[in-house]
Amino acid sequence: MSKAIYLLVLAQGFTEAWYQLSEEQQNSLWAKVQEVDQRAGAKWLVRCNSRWADEAIAGWVVIEYPNIEAYLNKVAELEELNWWRYFSAKTILGTDSEEP
Repeated sequence: MSKAIYLLVLAQGFTEAWYQLSEEQQNSLWAKVQEVDQRAGAKWLVRCNSRWADEAIAGWVVIEYPNIEAYLNKVAELEELNWWRYFSAKTILGTDSEEP
């Protein structure tokens, strides 16, 4: 059985390219990104606003994926959407630690 993968996303925020899209285009792209996450079996475990504490990080989330294959498929689909042209983040992958 494959292990769950956890993704920490330190969101820097939307890029200038995002703000050049119309509201309709933004909504359409965001809906596609959400569909990608659903297909990957993503579970958003924690969402935090941190702009008030760190001007470089707008917020951060922890997302669980059922396995590495699901995560890699998600990344491939986001590449097809050219998602990182519109959103900037630092991400870290990990697995559950069984240490105390």
